[in-house]
Amino acid sequence: MLSTVLVPTDLSAAQEGVMRFVRGLPALGVRRVVCCHVVDTTGLEGKVVAAKVDAARAQLQRAAAPLREAGLEVDLRVPTGDPERELLMLASEEHVDAIVCGSSGKSATDRLFVGSVAERLARDAGIPSLTLRFDMLRGAEDPAELARRFARMVLVPTDFSATAARALNVALSFPKRTVGAMRILNVLPNGDTNEVEAAGLLRKLAEIAKERGIHATPVVGHGAAERAIIAEIDASGITGVVIGTRGRTPIQEALMGSVSMTLIRQATVPVLVVP
Repeated sequence: MLSTVLVPTDLSAAQEGVMRFVRGLPALGVRRVVCCHVVDTTGLEGKVVAAKVDAARAQLQRAAAPLREAGLEVDLRVPTGDPERELLMLASEEHVDAIVCGSSGKSATDRLFVGSVAERLARDAGIPSLTLRFDMLRGAEDPAELARRFARMVLVPTDFSATAARALNVALSFPKRTVGAMRILNVLPNGDTNEVEAAGLLRKLAEIAKERGIHATPVVGHGAAERAIIAEIDASGITGVVIGTRGRTPIQEALMGSVSMTLIRQATVPVLVVP
């Protein structure tokens, strides 16, 4: 279960949508939020650094106020240094269950900046990362509802690896009252004739979900994994995706990592990446 999450923010206007999204996370079991802004101190003197930290803390206090209003326990952190390094250290120190990040999405130029941090955290943090695109947040009437609805129709792509099993276990750990239904998807490359075997393995996973009180539908897709997953999102009214990042072999690991990064950039729903 996701009980404690880390929410990094650069305190920009775009990040307001992330904070509004976090207000809905109690539906997934979240009770505590660690809000963090990292102050870059490169080339700055001590007094300037202190002033920046104080100003950031005041901004962070205001940004986090709606989370407390939503009943969440909120801790504020304003470390200094390299953002990625400091966030990874904080995630370990605070024993968080997931990191919640906004992503700039498809633009390669954007990914050089804010988006790159979100993607590197999803890849390197060693804990689940819940990522959502800023344009998705801007288009939502109530971003908190995206969080509340995340597990209403959740998609779990699988290659039957250990990491995919962990992703399924995370999806099955959501509070039962929030889980409407689940679709477990395995994508076969074009020309692969192992559909019967894949279908059998998927049925076993669906039975595991049933034992946990969740109705799951096994689905076999075909073609490029990214396209098949995105098509399934659009066709089945998916509200959230939970996906692992590592496969059973080096080639599958590279594929799963690529697929999860593509979903972060292109999926029209929030994506929870499980290492």
